[in-house]
Amino acid sequence: MADSKKLRFEDLQPHVDMLCDALENKGASASGIPHPVKVKENAERYRELLRQIRAKECSFEDVIYSLHLLNNDTLDAASNNQYYRISNIVTALDIFIMKEYRKHVTY
Repeated sequence: MADSKKLRFEDLQPHVDMLCDALENKGASASGIPHPVKVKENAERYRELLRQIRAKECSFEDVIYSLHLLNNDTLDAASNNQYYRISNIVTALDIFIMKEYRKHVTY
């Protein structure tokens, strides 16, 4: 495979929208236990934050603050119901939302 056609780390990462779907638990959960309702509702809040980032409607401080609150709220809502899985999704969302911010905002 030529160097220009090698897969990059970013090529292997799930789309941030797919992570929102996973948080919303579209499809079956691994344990068969559905996510708490508040966690499902937060998936839409992540999508709204993404929409604002893509439309360049928020500052860096707004993104950091909103993401921090949303991440904590989601993990609090998870409590003991699939906490490990949900915390991994939240961590990935944090990373990819910041990548989206860097991609869509020019300095």
